[in-house]
Amino acid sequence: MARRTITSLASPDWAALFGSFTGNAFRLEGLQHYTDPGEQEAFARFCAGKDPKVDLSWWIGLVKGHAAAGRRMSRVRVVIEPPSDYTRFELVHYPAMVAAGDDIQIISTTPDTWPADLPRHDFWLFDDLEVWILHYDDAGTFLRAELHDDAESITSHLRWRDAALSRALPLIDYLATPAG
Repeated sequence: MARRTITSLASPDWAALFGSFTGNAFRLEGLQHYTDPGEQEAFARFCAGKDPKVDLSWWIGLVKGHAAAGRRMSRVRVVIEPPSDYTRFELVHYPAMVAAGDDIQIISTTPDTWPADLPRHDFWLFDDLEVWILHYDDAGTFLRAELHDDAESITSHLRWRDAALSRALPLIDYLATPAG
């Protein structure tokens, strides 16, 4: 059962999650488009074939700091082929994130399938103890994150994390494929 809810990705509570984990943080990312007001201009530039000029310094600094301290950050991105414009926008930025220490892997699938052993919701899993389920509206706008730290939810999300990691390709391998 959810005990805490965060309703803004700009809130100090949300940022604190990324400073407080001690071992690992894992993200399952499945939407093919996210709508973030802070990205709209960069996304429009990208769609127009221009440099999106995205400042990743905060995230890269965060990831490098965790990697230097022996903590691991990883994510699996489900990509429905062919990738949406937004997914391609993300893929352009992922190599810099990987270079900083963010272990990003990809599961490629077709429009009529979804990996059978994965949920259809995004989540962050911190230290194998806290699951934050992310809720978005139909346009991909963040609505809220809910903490689920009960044993059943944690067990399910650990199983889904392991399933995702077992079938995913490292980003570099995905980008080297003709579809990537």
